[in-house]
Amino acid sequence: MGQSADAQPHPTGDAETVSILNTDKMTRVHRRGFVTYPLPEARLYPSHKVPAAHQEDALKSLRRWSSAQRQVSGGILVLPTGGGKTFTATRFLTEGPLSRGHKVIWLAHTHHLLDQAFGGFGPDAAGRYEIGHVGGEQQRLTLRTVSGTLGHGKVAEIKRTDDVLIITLQTLARALNARVHAGLRGFLDEARQTGLTVVFDECHHAPAPTFRRLIEGLRGAVPELHLLGLTATPTYTDERRQGLLKKLFPQGILYQVSPQELMLAGILARPIVEEPATHISPDFTEQEYRDWQGSYRDLPEKVIAHLASNRARNALIADTYAQNRERYGQTIIFADRWYQCTALVELLRQRGVRADAIFTHRDADPGTVDVRNARSADENETVLAQFKRGELDVLVNIRMLTEGTDVPGAQTVFLTRQTTSRILLTQMVGRALRGPKFGGTEEAYVVSFIDDWKQHINWARWDDLLSQEVDDQTREAAPRLPVELVSIDLIAHLARELDPQDLVEVPFLTLLPLGWYVVSYDAAVQPRVEATPEDENAEQAEPGDDIETVRQLIPVYSQDQASYLRMFQELDQVRLDDFGEVELGEAAQQNVRGWVQAYFAAGERLTRLQDDVQSVVRHRAINGSWPAFTPFEARKNHDIDALAQRLAFDEQLSRVAENAALRQEFSDEGRLWGTLYRNYDQFKRQYDASVNRLLYLRENPELVPVLGDGEDDFQPAEVSAEVKKAIRKRDRVCLCCGKRTQLQVDHIQSRYAGGTHDLDNLQLLCQVCNNLKGTREMNFRQHVSPLTSGAQVQVNADLLFRRTAVRAEDNLFTLLCRNVNMGLECHAVADVRYVAATKRRPAHCEIALYEGNDPAWVQPLLDRAFTLWKRDNPNFAQTFADSAQIVGVRPLPEK
Repeated sequence: MGQSADAQPHPTGDAETVSILNTDKMTRVHRRGFVTYPLPEARLYPSHKVPAAHQEDALKSLRRWSSAQRQVSGGILVLPTGGGKTFTATRFLTEGPLSRGHKVIWLAHTHHLLDQAFGGFGPDAAGRYEIGHVGGEQQRLTLRTVSGTLGHGKVAEIKRTDDVLIITLQTLARALNARVHAGLRGFLDEARQTGLTVVFDECHHAPAPTFRRLIEGLRGAVPELHLLGLTATPTYTDERRQGLLKKLFPQGILYQVSPQELMLAGILARPIVEEPATHISPDFTEQEYRDWQGSYRDLPEKVIAHLASNRARNALIADTYAQNRERYGQTIIFADRWYQCTALVELLRQRGVRADAIFTHRDADPGTVDVRNARSADENETVLAQFKRGELDVLVNIRMLTEGTDVPGAQTVFLTRQTTSRILLTQMVGRALRGPKFGGTEEAYVVSFIDDWKQHINWARWDDLLSQEVDDQTREAAPRLPVELVSIDLIAHLARELDPQDLVEVPFLTLLPLGWYVVSYDAAVQPRVEATPEDENAEQAEPGDDIETVRQLIPVYSQDQASYLRMFQELDQVRLDDFGEVELGEAAQQNVRGWVQAYFAAGERLTRLQDDVQSVVRHRAINGSWPAFTPFEARKNHDIDALAQRLAFDEQLSRVAENAALRQEFSDEGRLWGTLYRNYDQFKRQYDASVNRLLYLRENPELVPVLGDGEDDFQPAEVSAEVKKAIRKRDRVCLCCGKRTQLQVDHIQSRYAGGTHDLDNLQLLCQVCNNLKGTREMNFRQHVSPLTSGAQVQVNADLLFRRTAVRAEDNLFTLLCRNVNMGLECHAVADVRYVAATKRRPAHCEIALYEGNDPAWVQPLLDRAFTLWKRDNPNFAQTFADSAQIVGVRPLPEK
């Protein structure tokens, strides 16, 4: 039977999926995880979206790249925020690789980006399909979205027959390492026959070790895969990351266009950022803040709910639009709760604004109040259509319009709260960046409401997101940021109401940083706390497979600057591989605690020093260089102690004259007092505290702190030549493997873990053994292992076998001593004897241990070592020996 002209393709899927279409209208009732499209029907209704000129140029470059035969295929598409990276990549895939029968893997950092990619293949608002552009003989196309979030599929559900796998980086990396999912293995086995194209969204992060191993693992499974990177920021300033990026994407940038070019062409609007202050202090307790800090999640649900329900705050948002409606034009407001949507709509209507809302609760418990108040899909479609026709001035929504919905008439977006997520910020801002050539405007307003936070929070910023020329007001936002962070710390310090005795050793300038280290790295988002029926305010459980890009300013105070520089110098000699991972293990965190103890003086600080040091080291591990230092140039002009000395003591002003002078100082446009302190009263309190401190020191001169004292226990960064000579004379050879060349003096307890230059903490190791030991504490001057189980030996063995290979210069004695001693973390080998081959047995080695070491712990290590050595070096047995065995123990040597 032929298909009627009005019919549309009906996707199929499991019971929880998908888009259900009828001949009259489209109703979206979808789980975000899985859909199978009938391609013959979809081809009758291809998307009518016409690529812009820059997108067509990009598609031509991608087609040339994809059709060429290369040993390693990898290239990058660079389009700015709002330039249509997702659409361009999807059109390329449908017309090219998918039409040739390729399988596709789409990799992204967060489940929000997965949703955006998944939606890009399916029906648009007109009911037409991007997958309608897939040619060839294929009859069905299956898309599967996989992540740890609610509504997505799981790795175990992946099937060989899937065509497009849309998955978070962390989820796929873990699955490849686990090697237990038959469906994933089948998908990759099939891809070796059909071809595989991998899309890496936000690919400028690919050089991170976690992601690099993932790509290398995929290339190992499907060597001829095509790797396409998508990014708005493709370059790095350091050569190391540029080199790694070039290795992963050897064809480099396939096509790029700048924001300025797209603005001149009328494709992008020119963004104007405004940040109205709400003067609302969010309900975020210090305990909640400490529990949340370092999780890399967006704000806790309880805090978001408090902001969303604040009537005064919502009234301010409505007033901001109503008073500027001519300038803002059609506006999209991003809210957080359904009740905030309804409140804002009502408040706007009271002010004569044509407003409505769209929202749903597709992931909520069906029995909750959220679902009972949710809008139906039909209602949402009706409201969205009214907005597009210009019948509404304001459209309020809860993140529904972050996933690619076309709203070309929107000139302004309101962000009702700040966010720590750059991904979310990018998606929301992108809704207003459509230029006049595509039905948008020449200028776009981004209005972000700023609350009075009591805590130092690393907000996602505009600085690198809107990397284009903007107006003067926007350009001023970037340099204000560090001072705003200092302001929060200063006010928190002031709130403690310290009396003069406590203030004696706290000169005001010590509270102002010398400058900031600018850090950037990727971190895994920690899982949310699982909700229970008894606690309706608890956060929904969310596995930690999302990844957040951390861009942060680390304040550097006067007492810490030299410590940072000393740490940089010494850690330049240390492998920091573990800190390049998106998830830090306990050993890495323990190292950070050791560094803080070893390099930094004790004392109170306004920020958490351990977190600051960890961020700085993570930046070094990812980027290959220590972060750049930006000085706080205005610091010397903002010394309240000096101001107090001049007004209260040198000029001895009356209280009235003093107050007038202070108000003039506070309002001086050349000063930053208005940014450091939210109001004059806070500034005056700090001034009064400084006057009281100086008075107390005048009356108690013996308490004036002595300046210039160094640390009592300070040790130079390097062991002296005299001590090195003594260690070489004492030990003579590498205490681990016995080599006599390339010897180095090593700290048993590492310097960053608090180790000293004392003779008892030093030992002689060769370069190879020193590198293998790394920062771990191993004492090869001892002959009995400190370990308590054979399992611990196997952990060491795993590390050894990943990082070592048989070297041409190594002899059998060296190899065996190194592996056994490293495994037992001491000098346990008493003797190694080579036994030549006989008729009954091939050549082998016999090893004696010092007493106190368990031979049963060591024999499995030796068996595994010989298996690996012979596998990697086929002639090993003929050159060295066939096996080794423990033959007994020897008495401990006399001291």
